Amino acid sequence: MPAWLGPLLRVLETGPLPRQLDCQAYWRLLHRWQAEVVLPLLARALPEHDHAVTTLRRLHQRASLGLRGRVGEWRAALGPVLLAVFRRAYAFDSAYAQAYDSALDYGLAASNQAMIAEQFGDAEAFARHYAQLSTDANAQAFATANAAASSMLVARAYASEDEQACASVVGALARACNWACANAAEQRAAVREQLAAGLQHVASQHPSGRNVWINRH
Repeated sequence: MPAWLGPLLRVLETGPLPRQLDCQAYWRLLHRWQAEVVLPLLARALPEHDHAVTTLRRLHQRASLGLRGRVGEWRAALGPVLLAVFRRAYAFDSAYAQAYDSALDYGLAASNQAMIAEQFGDAEAFARHYAQLSTDANAQAFATANAAASSMLVARAYASEDEQACASVVGALARACNWACANAAEQRAAVREQLAAGLQHVASQHPSGRNVWINRH
């Protein structure tokens, strides 16, 4: 079993795959799962990023045939998608609420009321303004940092089929994709089940390992 499979199965809360595959077949399984299960879900969740998702999906489809791709190709394709994924996965509502409460306390302080009234009208208007600006900036910073780091690591893992590099990030990316596709806890559980069922289904179609993958395509 490749080093990355265990972390992925744990995040998806699913059991072992139905059949053992050889090393190359496991990589092709991962790429096919991305192309046929993960990215279609992201395409529905991020319709404004359809072109970027489609570009990445095609690269995964190629890799599922054994055409690894180069680091630069993967990084260019992963970057825009992961930026959108991490931006959507950011806990915006809770961060906004915290920023709003902090700003409201500031606006209601006696020493600040005159300035707040002159520039914003009242403390609630100031709190909304501050919370939106602050949360937008924090969400973008979170997405930019995580997308940059993850896209480089994943690109290298895919291009060189580096199991350890993939293992270090595959679970976190699966979790981020789940959060990007759903907001509520029940919805996230349902998406996680879809991701897990999709992985099990793809694996069940390839009982003989590498030769089946090659002959199928």
